[in-house]
Amino acid sequence: MATKTRGKLYPSQRELDLYRKNFVEGANLEGRLGNLYQVETQDQINTDEYYTWKSAVLVSYYLVQNPKKSLLQKYNWYTEDKAQQPIICYLTFCDSENKPIYPSEGAILEITTRTDPHNENANLTKKFDIVQVQTDYDLAMFICNLAPHREQLKPVNPVPTAKDPTNENRFFNRKIIGEEDLI
Repeated sequence: MATKTRGKLYPSQRELDLYRKNFVEGANLEGRLGNLYQVETQDQINTDEYYTWKSAVLVSYYLVQNPKKSLLQKYNWYTEDKAQQPIICYLTFCDSENKPIYPSEGAILEITTRTDPHNENANLTKKFDIVQVQTDYDLAMFICNLAPHREQLKPVNPVPTAKDPTNENRFFNRKIIGEEDLI
């Protein structure tokens, strides 16, 4: 016998789909569309993370540049330094073609904003890294913690290993000293 996991007032799947469609429609009407580059592969070299991304998909979003303290505390993103408060982004569960999206740490959100209210063609495009993602099931959206994107370069040479320390540092010449050299 299956156990009941939902209360009587919990939204049905039909209601959740309606909430999601309303959110997408509201974000589209407000004109908040951006490109989401979802993570395809993730590599770790020493303590650095390197990602490759899938092709961009068009998503609807809302930015919260000055989030409330209660929201930040709910997800443990609050810091007491007022200058270091994160930028919060609400993303829909589906892209503009109604296909599910999977934002994760390392994904990139690219947004374009108008820089001049009188010139329609004066735009500025910025990329943000998704640092953390939480799911808000009640409102049917992703809540993302964003940070400005900085390009990373992969090392050209292979990373040194215990078996092959030759690439440890190309400016450092290691000399093997034997016992006979010490006498």
